[in-house]
This record gives sequence, C-alpha cells and structure tokens, in this order.
Amino acid sequence: SFGILMIFAAGTAFTPAGLAGLPAQRTAARHASARAGVFDFLAFGKAGASHILVSDNARAQRIKAQIEAGQVNFADAAREFSTCPSGAKGGDLGTFGPGQMVGAFNDYCFDPDTVVGELGLVKTKFGSHVIKLTKKP
Repeated sequence: SFGILMIFAAGTAFTPAGLAGLPAQRTAARHASARAGVFDFLAFGKAGASHILVSDNARAQRIKAQIEAGQVNFADAAREFSTCPSGAKGGDLGTFGPGQMVGAFNDYCFDPDTVVGELGLVKTKFGSHVIKLTKKP
C-alpha cells in the first residue's frame, strides 16, 4: 500500500493547486511536465522533440514565424512542409538519448537553456530544422 500511496502523492504533486505560490516560470515549467505519462521514467535522461525539416534556412524561418503568429499549428505545418518521414506524425520524433541525433540537433535538445515548447532553428547536413523540444532530459 505504500507504493500506491507514493504514486498517488506523485500524481497530485503536479496539479495546479499543488503549484500555488511558485513563481510563474517555475509553475509553467512544472505544469508542462504534468503532461508526463505514467511510464515516462523509462525515458529518464532522454529528450523529446518534434521537428520540421526543410531544405533551406529562409523557408524554416518563414514556417517558424507562421507557427509563432498562430497562422498554423506545429503538427499541421510538419505534415505540410517537412521532408522528413516524421512529418506524417506531426513531426514527432519521440524520445532519444544524448548523441542519438546529429550534432547541432543534439546540442539544441540537450542544452540546459533550451525551453520546452519554444521553437528553435538548427541547420544540419540534412537541412534546416524548426525544432520544438517536448521533453527535457
């Protein structure tokens, strides 16, 4: 019964009521992780990301601007514009460990300053990526 109590306690620790009084940025960051699944402990130390791969940086910047302006959502933009097979899944790459992605992409996702949910641009040998980090390691 202690294990059940621990799971229940962990589940309630991330409710908005449980976050009352925390600074807004920390509250938002912790609330974003409230969407974590029951088995996320299996991805410990891994990052999660979605991306849109296009041929050039100018096109990536235009797509990023459209998403940030609310003209299109990320998943729809990935389905429409991405040249990567992950585009069919809205750009979702799932989770991955350090070193599993190409250099600049990996560095962006594992940078402690990269914020979950914000969009970034990265150029690799495959092209230009609009990246949205979905899970911090």
